Amino acid sequence: MLNRICVVFSTFFGVGYVPGAPGTAGTLAAVGVVYLLSLAGGAVFYSAFTLGLIILSFIAAGHCVSIFKREDPPEVVIDEVCGFLVCMLFVPLNPVNLALGFFLFRFFDIAKPFPIRKVEGLPGGYGIVMDDVLAGVYGNLCLQAFVFLSG
Repeated sequence: MLNRICVVFSTFFGVGYVPGAPGTAGTLAAVGVVYLLSLAGGAVFYSAFTLGLIILSFIAAGHCVSIFKREDPPEVVIDEVCGFLVCMLFVPLNPVNLALGFFLFRFFDIAKPFPIRKVEGLPGGYGIVMDDVLAGVYGNLCLQAFVFLSG
């Protein structure tokens, strides 16, 4: 039962099984989460939800390492969801910012500039999730600069 819950949560309700680009699919699903969170409340709610999701993701993704028998299973996309939520934190929600955030997050998640690749080496769920959280931080900094300069 616990295994099933961890798999459903970590694959973000099966999105991680999309063939070819599960990370991109997970990030696309996260766009919907950002939109729903924007309807549900303000920045405090969004921040608390994101922090709670990150903490739960450490546990679930770490548990999935033994289930999938791989260090960073591609089916686990809850880390992309967490990273994209961080990327969009305190960013005004509009189609341009969502699209730019999507591409910035995917760029940093794939390119893994310093220290993201190093953080990816942390054990279990911490490495799986924290590299995406840092990619989200990098994307967020770029988005904040874009909003400021275009503003």
